[in-house]
Amino acid sequence: MSKSLFTIATLAILLVFTSAYYTTPADGRVGYQAPSLTVDNQAGSISLSQLRGKYVVVSFWSSAQPESRISNLQLDRATSLRGIHHMSVNMDESEALYHQLVNVDRLHSQWLSHCDSASQDNVRRTWRQEREYCSFLVDPEGRIIQKDPTPQDLAQL
Repeated sequence: MSKSLFTIATLAILLVFTSAYYTTPADGRVGYQAPSLTVDNQAGSISLSQLRGKYVVVSFWSSAQPESRISNLQLDRATSLRGIHHMSVNMDESEALYHQLVNVDRLHSQWLSHCDSASQDNVRRTWRQEREYCSFLVDPEGRIIQKDPTPQDLAQL
């Protein structure tokens, strides 16, 4: 009888200690830790991990997909009004086109970036951007809490 209790107690203690070190894996889905992302531009470089403790909207967009461009523009306006950080990542093949669109759309975000062709496949895979570009709302703990947030969703934060 005491051997059974000892075994159960040992398993319970082992379960408690191992579960304390478990963290959700990074994945581009709601409920998971956001994958790593670093944005480089004229203002410098910042990573998503540096913005821990703050709400962050991560937008992926392209001129080839007008819906993503319009969504990025709306989120850029909404985040600048509410003090939410916005990491905007352009996935166009041409960096020159990206710079023209930033000027035409009058984007405000300090963290605008163009993803070069070499990095695009990795970014698409880790953030699950198979066919359509989308945006993510990341909470202060670094977890994705919403896919494709709207300006109205951001107003509720």
